[in-house]
Amino acid sequence: MMKVYIQTDIEGVAGVTFFDRHEDTISNYHHRQRMRRLLTQEVNAAVKASFDKGADVVLVNDNHGNSYNILFEELDSRCEILHGRASTQPFWLQDIDDGFDIMVLVGMHAMGGTEGANLPHSKWILNDGEIYLSEASMAAAIAGYYGVKTVFVSGDDHITQEVADKVPGIVTGVVKKALGPYFARSKMPHAAQNIIYEGVCKGIEKQKDIEPYILKAPFSLNLLESEGHIPPFEKILDEDIKGDDLVDVFKRTLDSFPWNNFGMKHVDGFRYLGT
Repeated sequence: MMKVYIQTDIEGVAGVTFFDRHEDTISNYHHRQRMRRLLTQEVNAAVKASFDKGADVVLVNDNHGNSYNILFEELDSRCEILHGRASTQPFWLQDIDDGFDIMVLVGMHAMGGTEGANLPHSKWILNDGEIYLSEASMAAAIAGYYGVKTVFVSGDDHITQEVADKVPGIVTGVVKKALGPYFARSKMPHAAQNIIYEGVCKGIEKQKDIEPYILKAPFSLNLLESEGHIPPFEKILDEDIKGDDLVDVFKRTLDSFPWNNFGMKHVDGFRYLGT
């Protein structure tokens, strides 16, 4: 049995070149719906490739922003999806430990401070600068902790290069050329979907030649961010979170962020304590 885990974001999708805004306006609503439809189509290409290459189980993680972006009714009916309300999921890569063999990354963006990249943000700092990780390479590291191989990544030319440098042999799908933080040269949707479909197929075919991305302990972890995603970057936490177990350190770091309450089951402003 082969199980494929598809981790998604939205900033690396072809046709997406600027962030959705928080204002509740008609124009922003339509922009978000466009982004969601483009994302859903790229995810469907990855799902189809996975099943065509022999997957028995395909799980999609809707992992951008509010964790409710992929158009549920338009997703390939053969897969399953992790989605809901952001910051209430038990874990960032929920169920990655459920016997998955392969991870596929769709719609990824470069880490914060990457010059020339499209929509770069979030920069994990490991061991006080020994290594820096994007959300994509952090996902690959968490997957690697469980022995899951990351075989494909799509996004702009910057994020695909970063992940390829960290995961030798991974197949990359460049669906847009970044020309700045809010400007890009994108493939058309069907062309981008074909790149992803063919790339996922090739990644699955090459899986024996790709090793899981594994980071070595000890770990000291923090996140670098800046207002408006423009340097200079500052650490989010006053003190790094430390330990020898990557998943434990990562979970404790996420729980320490002021905007996250992973595992605390906040529902409409009330904390659900259970019985």
